[in-house]
Amino acid sequence: MKAKIALIALAMAVAAPAWAGEDPVGDLSTITGLSERKVTMILGNRTAFAEYPYTYDRALRKFVSTVGKENYNRLMDGESVVLRDTQGNEYTVQIDRKALMDRKAL
Repeated sequence: MKAKIALIALAMAVAAPAWAGEDPVGDLSTITGLSERKVTMILGNRTAFAEYPYTYDRALRKFVSTVGKENYNRLMDGESVVLRDTQGNEYTVQIDRKALMDRKAL
């Protein structure tokens, strides 16, 4: 039984890069080290977040320095970009700005 669970866990870990694109905010959170809430604040309507006046500039600098200025501009234009996390996993990310604006602040 334990071997079966270990095999399933290993299969899920190997297939993890295939899940990229289903949750772009989650992927960007993993890549940048920022919380999903801060990624949503950066990419969406920042004024909907109470902490916006205090943390937006710092979070934006970290986000842009991690993904790169060109990739940030492409994301904001709705284009897809391929990014790598610290372990070398590749994520293809594309932001739907309208869906992101409709996403509720947690």
